[in-house]
Amino acid sequence: MKKVLALGGAGFIGSYIVRELLEEGFEITVIDNFSKYGFLKHDFYAHPKCIVKTKDVRALYPMEFRGYDHILCLAALIGGIKYFHKIPYQIARDNTELLSHAIDCTLSASPEATFTYFSSSMIYERMQRPVTEKDALNQPIPITNYGMQKLFGEFLVRGAHQEYGLNYLIVRPFNAVGSGELPDVKSNGHAEFGMAHVIPDFIYKALVKQTPFEIFGDGEQVRTFTHAKDIAEGVKKLLQKNIKNEDFNFCGDSTHKMAELAQKIWARVNPDMRFPGFNHLPEIESDVRFRIGTSEKAKTTLGWQPTYHLNEIIDDTLKFILEHMNIVRPQPEKVRR
Repeated sequence: MKKVLALGGAGFIGSYIVRELLEEGFEITVIDNFSKYGFLKHDFYAHPKCIVKTKDVRALYPMEFRGYDHILCLAALIGGIKYFHKIPYQIARDNTELLSHAIDCTLSASPEATFTYFSSSMIYERMQRPVTEKDALNQPIPITNYGMQKLFGEFLVRGAHQEYGLNYLIVRPFNAVGSGELPDVKSNGHAEFGMAHVIPDFIYKALVKQTPFEIFGDGEQVRTFTHAKDIAEGVKKLLQKNIKNEDFNFCGDSTHKMAELAQKIWARVNPDMRFPGFNHLPEIESDVRFRIGTSEKAKTTLGWQPTYHLNEIIDDTLKFILEHMNIVRPQPEKVRR
């Protein structure tokens, strides 16, 4: 069976992919430095075909890439919209270092392997219509460091293919969601909203019954959400079919405005409480107004279809947050008679 080196494989999307591939009999080595949440104990660590090493990708030697059929490059700094603006230089620097080092080691030690780069739907951040793979090279350039670095990463991968014959795949998840991600809550219990992705943030606000409900801007921003398990299913199909030198968008079918999403999450978490209205915070500079993709290429080439819908996504994320965070939920005030 094929051997896989999963860089960042203990992270959010990576953990779903590792589980999916182990179920299909792949042998996997996971490399992760656990920089986001600290050490995370995943169920697959005890799997007989899985090896886990705690290490920064940039500290790996080329010989540690030897003997693999697939290199999955998931390792990256990633977060919510405020996160992108808080450390723009660090994101661009570190993510480029991680990627270029992984490419160099692959070319040196496993030149026949297929290198899968996990890009982002943020490369399309200035598009105002549903996007296809062809738009990646025919669009206005991104204006956030994160979006620009992810697009530059695609050029690095394609450049290594053109110059050195690197076999590659480019995967663009559209707003990956599901259990495995937490809101950014400090030791004092304060949550810094916008540092994590929007669904865990909104679920946390609903759990603590934030009144009024804080939202950035007018709430008219539009996003497509994709469960990470659906993304993992797509990646599994790519590897099973041995597809090379292509790019794929993986987009779910849950597309919503942010204000609508907030109200749906509130109703799911607090079904007996009326939504408390919004506190509209200043819109973050360079916030993306519209991000919707199409996955016709994945559907046609792989027979892939998203299977998880919004309520399942909310329930899955809610369950994980409740299991991993000590949240004291405010109780409704009793009416004195």
